[in-house]
Amino acid sequence: MYDHNEKELLAKRLKGQKLVIPDMRPIFSHWPRGQNENYQEIKDMVDKRFAEQTMNEEARRAFDDMNPALLAARWWPTSSKDQYRTLVDLIIWFGYWDDRIEKLTPDPNAAEGLRTATKALVRQSIGLASPGEENAAISNPLILSFKDIASELCTMYDEEQRRILLGHFDQYIDSTVLEAEADRSEKLPSLKRYWEVRILTSGMGTLLSFTEFAVQAKLPPQLVRSAAYETLWVTTIVINSIVNDLVSLKKEMKAGSVLSSVAILYHQVDNLDAAVQMSLAHLRILVDEFDRTANTILSKCPLNPDEADSVSKVVDALRMVNTGNLDWSLQAKRYGACDFMTDAGQIELVL
Repeated sequence: MYDHNEKELLAKRLKGQKLVIPDMRPIFSHWPRGQNENYQEIKDMVDKRFAEQTMNEEARRAFDDMNPALLAARWWPTSSKDQYRTLVDLIIWFGYWDDRIEKLTPDPNAAEGLRTATKALVRQSIGLASPGEENAAISNPLILSFKDIASELCTMYDEEQRRILLGHFDQYIDSTVLEAEADRSEKLPSLKRYWEVRILTSGMGTLLSFTEFAVQAKLPPQLVRSAAYETLWVTTIVINSIVNDLVSLKKEMKAGSVLSSVAILYHQVDNLDAAVQMSLAHLRILVDEFDRTANTILSKCPLNPDEADSVSKVVDALRMVNTGNLDWSLQAKRYGACDFMTDAGQIELVL
C-alpha cells in the first residue's frame, strides 16, 4: 500500500526516462491503409471555417494539432466526398464535446446537465425522441451542429441501425462519469479495470457506429448482434487505444496524467522498455485475433453475395481505422511523435 498519491509517485518515477517505441507499422503491414483523395480540399474548408470562429488560442492550436480532416482521411480513406465531409464534422464534434465534458470534471452537476442534454439532442436528431419530449437544452452552436451530421446519417441508416448507434452514444456519454472518477482518484487502477473503463470512455464505439455510413454498406442485423462482431469491435477499440497510449504518453504526462496502459504496465514491472514490449505483444495478439474472427465470419456465416460484400467492406474499414489511426498519430502534431522519429521509424524521446 502507498501512503501517498499513487499517480504522483508513478509520474515522478517516469519523469526523465527515455521512451523508445519501435516502428509499429510492420505489425499492420498486411492490413489496408490509405488517405482520402478529398483531404486537402476539405481541410482547406475546415481551416477557413475555424479561422472565422471566435476561440482562444489554446483551443485553436489544439484543433490545428489534431487536424481532424487528416484523422478522418486516414480512418476512412474510401469514403465519398460527401460522406468524408460529414465524418470530418463528426470528428470535430466529438473532439469538442469530449473536451467540454473533461473541463466540467470539477463541476459534476454541470457535467451531468451536459450529458442529459446531449443524449436528448442525439435522440431527437436521429428521429428516436420519445413522444412529447422537450427539445434538448443546448444553445452551444458547435454541439448543436450534430443535427447536420445526423441529417446526413439518416439518409442511409434505417431505424435499427439508428437504435444501435444511439446505444453507443448513450454508453459513451454515461461512461464519462467513470472517466471523471478515475481522473479525481489518487489511486492507479488495475490494468483489467483500466481496459474495462477505457473501452467505454475512448468514445470509439460512437465513431465506429458510423462505419456502415462511411463505406455505404449495411450489415446483416444478426451479425451485428453476434459475439463475433463484438470481438471485431472491441479488438479494434483496444488496438486503437494501445497505439494512442504509446505515442501520447509524453503529452499526457505533461498534462498531469498517467492514466495509460503503458504507465500501468511500467508500474507493475518497473521497466519502461518491458512495458513497451508488452504493449507491442498485446497489439500482435489482437491483430491475429481480429484476422481469425474476420476469417471465421466470412467463411462460416451464412451470407449471400451482397451481405458478404458488405461484411468485407466493413472488416477492411475497421482495419483501416487502426492503420489510419497509427499513420495519423505519426503524421499529425497532436502527440508530437513526428518530432521524435528516427530514420528507422522508431520513436525516441525523454519523458
